[in-house]
Amino acid sequence: MSNDNHHDNRFWFGFFLGGLLGALLLFFMGTKEGKKTGKLLEDKGRDLLDELEEKLEEMEKRGKELVKQGEELKEQVVSEIKEKKEDLGDAAAEKLDTALAHIEKLQEQSVETTKHIRQRFFKNLPKRK
Repeated sequence: MSNDNHHDNRFWFGFFLGGLLGALLLFFMGTKEGKKTGKLLEDKGRDLLDELEEKLEEMEKRGKELVKQGEELKEQVVSEIKEKKEDLGDAAAEKLDTALAHIEKLQEQSVETTKHIRQRFFKNLPKRK
Protein backbone atom coordinates (compact mmCIF):
# COMPACT_ATOMS: atom_id res chain seq x y z
CA MET A 1 0.00 0.00 0.00
CA SER A 2 2.79 2.43 0.82
CA ASN A 3 4.44 1.52 -2.50
CA ASP A 4 1.30 2.65 -4.42
CA ASN A 5 1.26 5.89 -2.40
CA HIS A 6 4.91 6.46 -3.29
CA HIS A 7 4.18 6.09 -7.03
CA ASP A 8 1.23 8.46 -6.72
CA ASN A 9 3.43 11.10 -5.07
CA ARG A 10 6.02 10.80 -7.85
CA PHE A 11 3.30 11.09 -10.48
CA TRP A 12 1.86 14.26 -8.93
CA PHE A 13 5.30 15.75 -8.48
CA GLY A 14 6.14 15.11 -12.16
CA PHE A 15 2.75 16.45 -13.22
CA PHE A 16 3.27 19.64 -11.18
CA LEU A 17 6.85 20.12 -12.45
CA GLY A 18 5.75 19.61 -16.07
CA GLY A 19 2.93 22.11 -15.64
CA LEU A 20 5.27 24.66 -14.10
CA LEU A 21 7.83 24.31 -16.90
CA GLY A 22 5.06 24.53 -19.50
CA ALA A 23 3.67 27.69 -17.92
CA LEU A 24 7.14 29.30 -17.86
CA LEU A 25 7.75 28.35 -21.48
CA LEU A 26 4.35 29.73 -22.52
CA PHE A 27 5.03 32.96 -20.60
CA PHE A 28 8.50 33.52 -22.12
CA MET A 29 7.60 32.56 -25.67
CA GLY A 30 3.92 33.48 -25.97
CA THR A 31 3.51 36.89 -24.35
CA LYS A 32 5.03 40.31 -24.94
CA GLU A 33 5.94 40.63 -21.26
CA GLY A 34 7.59 37.20 -21.37
CA LYS A 35 9.61 38.13 -24.45
CA LYS A 36 10.70 41.39 -22.79
CA THR A 37 11.64 39.48 -19.62
CA GLY A 38 13.50 36.86 -21.67
CA LYS A 39 15.38 39.58 -23.55
CA LEU A 40 16.19 41.34 -20.26
CA LEU A 41 17.47 38.09 -18.73
CA GLU A 42 19.53 37.41 -21.85
CA ASP A 43 21.06 40.92 -21.71
CA LYS A 44 21.81 40.58 -17.98
CA GLY A 45 23.41 37.19 -18.63
CA ARG A 46 25.64 38.61 -21.38
CA ASP A 47 26.60 41.55 -19.15
CA LEU A 48 27.53 39.14 -16.36
CA LEU A 49 29.57 37.03 -18.77
CA ASP A 50 31.39 40.14 -20.04
CA GLU A 51 32.15 41.25 -16.47
CA LEU A 52 33.31 37.75 -15.63
CA GLU A 53 35.64 37.69 -18.65
CA GLU A 54 37.07 41.10 -17.71
CA LYS A 55 37.70 40.00 -14.13
CA LEU A 56 39.23 36.77 -15.35
CA GLU A 57 41.58 38.72 -17.63
CA GLU A 58 42.51 41.04 -14.75
CA MET A 59 43.20 38.07 -12.49
CA GLU A 60 45.29 36.40 -15.20
CA LYS A 61 47.27 39.63 -15.72
CA ARG A 62 47.79 40.02 -11.97
CA GLY A 63 48.87 36.40 -11.73
CA LYS A 64 51.47 36.93 -14.45
CA GLU A 65 52.73 40.04 -12.64
CA LEU A 66 53.02 38.08 -9.39
CA VAL A 67 54.93 35.29 -11.14
CA LYS A 68 57.29 37.88 -12.65
CA GLN A 69 57.82 39.52 -9.24
CA GLY A 70 58.45 36.11 -7.73
CA GLU A 71 61.07 35.31 -10.37
CA GLU A 72 62.79 38.66 -9.77
CA LEU A 73 62.77 38.08 -6.02
CA LYS A 74 64.16 34.58 -6.51
CA GLU A 75 67.00 35.91 -8.68
CA GLN A 76 67.78 38.61 -6.11
CA VAL A 77 67.86 36.10 -3.23
CA VAL A 78 70.05 33.68 -5.20
CA SER A 79 72.44 36.52 -6.05
CA GLU A 80 72.65 37.63 -2.42
CA ILE A 81 73.22 34.05 -1.26
CA LYS A 82 76.05 33.64 -3.76
CA GLU A 83 77.65 36.88 -2.55
CA LYS A 84 77.36 35.83 1.08
CA LYS A 85 78.74 32.41 0.22
CA GLU A 86 81.77 33.98 -1.44
CA ASP A 87 82.26 36.36 1.49
CA LEU A 88 81.99 33.53 3.98
CA GLY A 89 84.33 31.38 1.88
CA ASP A 90 86.92 34.15 1.78
CA ALA A 91 86.62 34.81 5.52
CA ALA A 92 86.84 31.09 6.30
CA ALA A 93 89.91 30.70 4.08
CA GLU A 94 91.56 33.69 5.77
CA LYS A 95 90.87 32.29 9.25
CA LEU A 96 92.10 28.86 8.17
CA ASP A 97 95.32 30.39 6.84
CA THR A 98 95.82 32.26 10.11
CA ALA A 99 95.19 29.11 12.13
CA LEU A 100 97.59 27.05 10.00
CA ALA A 101 100.28 29.72 10.31
CA HIS A 102 99.81 29.68 14.09
CA ILE A 103 100.05 25.87 14.13
CA GLU A 104 103.26 25.97 12.06
CA LYS A 105 104.73 28.53 14.46
CA LEU A 106 103.81 26.31 17.43
CA GLN A 107 105.39 23.31 15.72
CA GLU A 108 108.61 25.26 15.13
CA GLN A 109 108.62 26.37 18.76
CA SER A 110 108.04 22.83 19.97
CA VAL A 111 110.93 21.55 17.80
CA GLU A 112 113.20 24.23 19.26
CA THR A 113 112.00 23.48 22.79
CA THR A 114 112.57 19.75 22.28
CA LYS A 115 116.11 20.44 20.99
CA HIS A 116 116.80 22.68 23.96
CA ILE A 117 115.51 20.06 26.44
CA ARG A 118 117.55 17.29 24.83
CA GLN A 119 120.70 19.38 24.94
CA ARG A 120 120.18 20.46 28.50
CA PHE A 121 119.01 17.23 30.14
CA PHE A 122 120.17 14.44 27.88
CA LYS A 123 123.52 15.63 26.55
CA ASN A 124 125.47 13.03 28.55
CA LEU A 125 123.42 10.05 27.36
CA PRO A 126 124.79 7.97 24.49
CA LYS A 127 122.81 8.26 21.27
CA ARG A 128 120.97 5.27 19.86
CA LYS A 129 122.05 3.77 16.64
